[in-house]
Amino acid sequence: MRSTEIEMTDTAFTLGSEWILKTMVAMAKADGDLDRDEVDLIQRLYRDHAKEDVETDEIERIAEDDIRSDFYASLAQAGKRLDEHSKEEIVRCAYLVLLADGEIAGAERKTLQEIAAALKIPEIHFGAILEDLSIWMAAQRAAGKAAI
Repeated sequence: MRSTEIEMTDTAFTLGSEWILKTMVAMAKADGDLDRDEVDLIQRLYRDHAKEDVETDEIERIAEDDIRSDFYASLAQAGKRLDEHSKEEIVRCAYLVLLADGEIAGAERKTLQEIAAALKIPEIHFGAILEDLSIWMAAQRAAGKAAI
């Protein structure tokens, strides 16, 4: 692999990680304010994906910034530079945050659909991502492991 290819891969990974974090925060805020359990889950999922920690202050800053910005337009612009795997990871992580409190509010469902639309993920692919994640979660529970 040439150095420019490595740089592009690193940039794509960083961009994907950034948007995974931002979409998880947007999902957590979809039903109101961030709560401690959601912040803990965001930190754990981000650490699992990006292999680095994110502080509570950073999550709160992102939550405030996204209120003042056009989140979906920015996500759509970023989506033009993301590969399919990164887009799928964004949706998966957002869905896990949606499920964190055990309830799916209408605003949360709408937010998840808008995230997928901004990333130009076709409806059938979006459904397949959620179905695969549901199967994985069921397998985790059957094995006695925490799904989220």
